[in-house]
Amino acid sequence: MAELTCSAAVFDCDGTLIDSERVWLDLMTRLLEERHLRVEDVGSLQGITAAEAAERLAVATSSRRDECEEEIGRRYSTALASITEPMPGVLELLTALDGVIPIAVATNGCRVDVEAMLGRVGVAKHVPHMFTIDDVECGKPEPDLYINACAAMGHSPETVVAFEDSAVGARAAFAAGCRVVGLGPDVPSELIVARAASLAAVGFDAARRTFTL
Repeated sequence: MAELTCSAAVFDCDGTLIDSERVWLDLMTRLLEERHLRVEDVGSLQGITAAEAAERLAVATSSRRDECEEEIGRRYSTALASITEPMPGVLELLTALDGVIPIAVATNGCRVDVEAMLGRVGVAKHVPHMFTIDDVECGKPEPDLYINACAAMGHSPETVVAFEDSAVGARAAFAAGCRVVGLGPDVPSELIVARAASLAAVGFDAARRTFTL
């Protein structure tokens, strides 16, 4: 069993706190199918921003990037309404952290979608610090979101534990200097200090400010 003592924690949102990664990949699959592109390439669209996805679709189909981005944003916001609960174990873990260590969310999602989702599933009240793609010039895999989150919480990145389910997100947290816990099989081992199947497999010892997994 791994143990990680920390001063604060930062959580990715999509695929970590809520199952929006599934919604995103389902939408990307439909967009690829509608444009007669290779559905097998959908994995390359995991963890990136809507702007990046729009750029790739626009290049592949000789379309306008702004029109692709508008369509992605509109359809994704509509699809997110189907999410009514967080991932398993999320509320239990966040409740254990309440009042013990600072908590933040760092996500490539846009603020209006993230705030609506986290509020709807009961997560927002546990997260006083939220950083989205709207708050930075460069999203993940650049480290800006994590650097800003750590600064807002008043803690040095090397004392902060980050939870990520994608390679893109893990690269951002790693580059910022955080210790990264990879959730699921898709996070490269060289970027993480520990791995868990999901947050349901992560415990927290409040007396020692230590994650156990």
